[in-house]
Amino acid sequence: MKLLNAFAEQIKVCGKLKRVWLTSFNIDIEFIETYMLPTVLGVEIPRTRMDYEALQLVLNDSGIDFRVFCDRRFIGADQNKRTSIPVYGVSPGNKVELTRLGINEDSLFHAKVIYLEGEYGRVLGAGSANLTLSGWGRNQEVFHFVSVETLALYQSLKAFFQVVFANVGEECPLEIRRAFARSESPVHFCHSFQSEAFISQLFGGKSLQRLAVWSPYFPKDLAGFIRDLKQNFNQPQLKVCLVADRVDGQYLRTQWSDALGQLFKDKELILCQNPRALDERMSMCHAKLWKTSRHLAIGSWNFTHAGANARVGGQADGRHNNIEAGFIIADNSPIDPLLGKVLDAHDGLFATDEQLAAEALVVPEPLPFDIAVTFDWASQTYCFKGQWHAACSPEQDFTLRLPDHEKPLPLHWMPQKKALQISDLPIGTVRALLTDHCFRVFRGDKLCHVGMLIETHTQHRRAQQYDDLKSLFDAMTYAGNEPSLEDASYRVRETESGELLLDGATWDGSNTMQAVGDPGEISYFRLFSASYQYAARLHEIEQIRTLERWVFSRPGCLEELVGKAAERIEKNGANVFSWFLAQEVNGLCELAARIRQRLPKNEQSVPLSRWRALFVAEPALPAGANDAYRQRLQQEYQVISGKWGTQ
Repeated sequence: MKLLNAFAEQIKVCGKLKRVWLTSFNIDIEFIETYMLPTVLGVEIPRTRMDYEALQLVLNDSGIDFRVFCDRRFIGADQNKRTSIPVYGVSPGNKVELTRLGINEDSLFHAKVIYLEGEYGRVLGAGSANLTLSGWGRNQEVFHFVSVETLALYQSLKAFFQVVFANVGEECPLEIRRAFARSESPVHFCHSFQSEAFISQLFGGKSLQRLAVWSPYFPKDLAGFIRDLKQNFNQPQLKVCLVADRVDGQYLRTQWSDALGQLFKDKELILCQNPRALDERMSMCHAKLWKTSRHLAIGSWNFTHAGANARVGGQADGRHNNIEAGFIIADNSPIDPLLGKVLDAHDGLFATDEQLAAEALVVPEPLPFDIAVTFDWASQTYCFKGQWHAACSPEQDFTLRLPDHEKPLPLHWMPQKKALQISDLPIGTVRALLTDHCFRVFRGDKLCHVGMLIETHTQHRRAQQYDDLKSLFDAMTYAGNEPSLEDASYRVRETESGELLLDGATWDGSNTMQAVGDPGEISYFRLFSASYQYAARLHEIEQIRTLERWVFSRPGCLEELVGKAAERIEKNGANVFSWFLAQEVNGLCELAARIRQRLPKNEQSVPLSRWRALFVAEPALPAGANDAYRQRLQQEYQVISGKWGTQ
């Protein structure tokens, strides 16, 4: 894949990455996770579920701000997401301030932009390729990367992302930069959030004779569009040369008309072959390229009213502009090399009504509201944001279904503000969220929408654990206070036959799990030795982030220890060993809490509510033990545990 190789070269230019932001019309999340994310992280392509879990851990450790933005309506219900990278659904019509730019609820978020920021600099990319396998490996596309070295280029990309971030309810973290050159750049980043239309910027106020365009898509009334283009942008002498992708190599995605025939007759429109022979493995020519005698434009602009952002002023003809982006490059090179052999235009090269209907874009029915669901791995809490945007009053018959929350959650709307009114939802036991990264909106029993969860503070997402309590204690005893992570298993795994395993048990997506394996016997020596080593490690910790890692996210962490101890006590019932096990585990949790009190916190610290959940219910001692024995046992135990890790 040439584009993937070019992407990798740009990453090298940036050095150690800080930000990777990707925008697209539609996405293939499997392509992004399988090819683009490993390229960003410099690791091998993942093959198994465990590989994707390892990929997420590498991303967490890297600290890279990796985000994906696409049109909310085209995320797709069948996306098989395996990592926690955030995918934001953009709703073009939900911001009133964009209506002055001709953007409304019928507009598409169609921009294909890449922004890379690293220790050595910044790179901006734009073109025609969506974040799909077809876009990066099967179509003929055009894409261009430039180094961001001038203030004007930085300001234009910042203005673009500020609107995109605001649309999805996020704050754009791009800073004010003054350390850029103020010189003119031959490359200008053009997008739909600018007041001056794309075509105006491309024409530059000059009277032009020729315009060459590569585009796979056209308006149904192509002649009418060209007429409007010439009139609205004051180009009476303009002649248009089109390089069009033809469906199955046969017909264009537009209709023949007498007016179109007249344009061909008058040489105001010329149809050309692609100057480059397509590889037989190519699916289509999806490239969008515009060339005048002075400029070259590479971006997402199709030769349509919406795609070219050709709706100007206060037109009331029902037309709209899509959200597009790309580069306009100063280029005085000749136009002819971009054009192939002139075709003999006739009605047989154009689509019938039936063919147009087959090729038409089917836009999924949008919800009457926008909704975003975030899961915070630090607090293990769902948070909700939503706004009812339909003209009708908010309806209360929609429900939300979430991983690890069994009951449907009613969507309640404030009648005046039309804002979603749902309290934050804490989740006690997180399991399904390890494999299911989506939320689902229902109306009655009908599935209306599938959206991707935005997962934050993923460094607190525990990806590994030990197979059982004995394995955990063995690791702590034999490996000292820093057991190897290689001794732990991934919580999400698969068998040789491809069956999904979650937390060492078969998982079918429901709450029913069938455990595998034998927990094994644990001696008193192993219990006390492992506890001593664990306490010694806790005593050495001097930073809150390290403490939280040992308490909540590291394999064998206290949260895992609490869960495994509680399961074993429940299974074995009340006995002396169970009592000691509960004492040891609770003592370690209390020690960690005392250490937490003396360490400085930060805004990403795990909230106190999760710390308070770290305890094991103490089982009763055997019925035959008298009160004196129990009291003596507890006193002696306090003396022993008080010296944990200090000798």
